[in-house]
Amino acid sequence: MLFNKTLNLVFDKLAQPQIHILERSASSYQVCGYTGLILGTLLGMILAAYKGLSLWTLIGLTGTSMLTFLTLVMITKIITGEEQIIYYHHEIAIMIMAAIFLWVLNQPVLPYLDITILGIGIFLVCGRVGCLMVGCCHGKPHKWGVCYRKEHADVGFTKHYVGVRLFPIQAAESIWVLFIVIVGTIIVLGKHPPGEALAWYVINYDIGRFLFEFVRGDPERPYYWGFSEGQWISVILMCTVVWGEFAGFLTFHLWHIAATAGIVLTMIMVTLTRRFRGTNKHKLLNPHHVRELAEAVEQVSAMAAQRTVFSRGNAMPAAVPMGRTSLGIQISAGKIQEDETIIHHYALSSQQGTMSKDIANPLVDLIIRLKHPSCSKELVTQNRGVFHLLIRPINAGGEK
Repeated sequence: MLFNKTLNLVFDKLAQPQIHILERSASSYQVCGYTGLILGTLLGMILAAYKGLSLWTLIGLTGTSMLTFLTLVMITKIITGEEQIIYYHHEIAIMIMAAIFLWVLNQPVLPYLDITILGIGIFLVCGRVGCLMVGCCHGKPHKWGVCYRKEHADVGFTKHYVGVRLFPIQAAESIWVLFIVIVGTIIVLGKHPPGEALAWYVINYDIGRFLFEFVRGDPERPYYWGFSEGQWISVILMCTVVWGEFAGFLTFHLWHIAATAGIVLTMIMVTLTRRFRGTNKHKLLNPHHVRELAEAVEQVSAMAAQRTVFSRGNAMPAAVPMGRTSLGIQISAGKIQEDETIIHHYALSSQQGTMSKDIANPLVDLIIRLKHPSCSKELVTQNRGVFHLLIRPINAGGEK
């Protein structure tokens, strides 16, 4: 308990959207990004010098990478109307343009791509620290982690998670990528064939990224057939490396095939488990649906604040404003006077049939985390699949 509390304080202290340097403020995300760019460039120069590669080619490669990065940011902003930096999109674009640049100059491709991917990795290590500080690419609710504030929501953080403690998945990814880069650097410095560091980075990062996506809670990322875009790209890139090894472009590694097969098998097993479980819990807890539920709770709570507070035992009004989600979850809210205590009341039901307890329980946990983290709960089941959630303060007779 003490360890969790200390860790929470550390993360809360680290989560600062602005960094103050010499009486000036700068975006934490941008500072971390520039730091990653500098460190990645330095690492590339050191490795290129050690391997006897052309410094001028590396400078041109760095310029090509930066131009590709900025061009993709601009194109994305034109298409979507907002500035977005999606790591996988930029990694793929930079690696493709780097390979074309090297091919045009008639330079050996794989030695430079080894260095390029490690430089990108250092950039990502710092970038994820920036994500942790400002609140983007955040995790799901957890008992320990980082608790973001309104100042983070003002710069783009998911508003319904303000004040909710979230798992620090950005920190986990940063540490994982740092490990990959360190080992990749050792590979480049050793007597390994060109392309080894590239394959090592792609396989290992994609394994981690595939698993990390299950813990992400930001609603901005798209999902297809139950898996995020990042998970699909991870599988595609791993398969690409395996294909390159079979084709003879990269050194063959049996464990790369095993790792790729393991991830594909994981997708199949997760899909089958979800299908036969029958509750669609993964859809209920999908970040997109969590946002819908949070908006519905906020809507009915605002309406409840304008209505009369009823005494427990008295009849509730016949017409109660109700919020709905795309999955047919219906929710209403009200307040009940019990002695000196105001009890928050939520009614949950399903528009698509009778709601079961397996569906109600995760929804109840979400409402508690989003709106009443320091309160006790009482879940009452009614006929026809209607569940009543009663929430009271801990100091009002509730149990911890």
